[in-house]
Amino acid sequence: MIKAFPKRFQVLLIGAFLALIVDEMSAATVSLGWNANPEPNIAGYRVYYGTAAAPFANLIDVGLPTATIINLENGVTYTFAVTPYNTSGVESAYSQPVSYTVGSPQVIPQAVLHNVSDRAFVETGEGVMIGGFIVDGIVGKKMAIRALGPSLADAGVSEALADPFLQIVDSSGAVVASNDTWKVPGQELSAFGLVPTDAREAALVTTMQPGAYSAIVSGQGGSTGVALFELYDLDAGTGRIANVSTRSLVGAGDKVLIGGFIIGGTTGTPVIIRGIGPSLIANGIVEALLDPRLDVYDSNGALMVSNDNWRTDQESSIAETGLTPADDREAAIVSTLAPGAYSAVIQAATGGSGVALFEIYALNK
Repeated sequence: MIKAFPKRFQVLLIGAFLALIVDEMSAATVSLGWNANPEPNIAGYRVYYGTAAAPFANLIDVGLPTATIINLENGVTYTFAVTPYNTSGVESAYSQPVSYTVGSPQVIPQAVLHNVSDRAFVETGEGVMIGGFIVDGIVGKKMAIRALGPSLADAGVSEALADPFLQIVDSSGAVVASNDTWKVPGQELSAFGLVPTDAREAALVTTMQPGAYSAIVSGQGGSTGVALFELYDLDAGTGRIANVSTRSLVGAGDKVLIGGFIIGGTTGTPVIIRGIGPSLIANGIVEALLDPRLDVYDSNGALMVSNDNWRTDQESSIAETGLTPADDREAAIVSTLAPGAYSAVIQAATGGSGVALFEIYALNK
């Protein structure tokens, strides 16, 4: 039986014997309660807990079926599990875990989109590259954002953007950060091993408060060419990058839109990936890609799944996410992806060119 804790907010995980009790007056302290094991030779219990990066890195040993853990960090999501052990030292498997985000009335799921990169051809006007992302949580998240161009030529990419310019814009349209040549904030970039190889490339390290943002990559002096937008989550324990999108011009050859992403965590993560085109017209994009096709590849370059028109495959699964595309010609894929690196390629299904939007949403709510 789980004991009652008066004047406290109690979160129970249905089907498990572990209860999480959060003291509303001290959110950095949690108490755990669970059913005592009925075996007569139980010697004690071990409480394991940690963050997304190391779920059970910490351990406390208790003799009774309750425990109090203090000094937790605000905004960080912790996972807890309990094991009983007997007088012979034999320990059970973990209980079903429970999670708590310190200072939040709801659990912020673990961060899984640790690194996202998008390669596209940068034009002017509607053809600039726009990378959108949502920071989910209650405290700021530290991240690195880069816009690469010249170094792509060394990797064999023709028509690389010679001098990229990077701007970060918040949901009101205000510019909150910008960079032309990375060497201005170079010290922080060096600390994380993210220094670009060419001085003309743009990069910065910043802490973004929860909310929606856009990263705009353009060419200095109206120049055009292939560029790479990258976002690195530098603090997986605090909040998460819940959604990333990139809008750019799609054409043939090197002018396709390539979205790369890394799935973190320790288990499979459900995601929805979308290739949007025709519905952009309603948002004022005149030269929208009318029939996008979406291909997803694994880290070995093997094609995993493709979609042209979203209703032809997985229609019910896509509808269940609440993220159905607005036009039947648009593409979408729902999949549970194991931790690792992936690429999504958006191109024209029937030829032609136009502006398209690549999106990935983590569905671990």
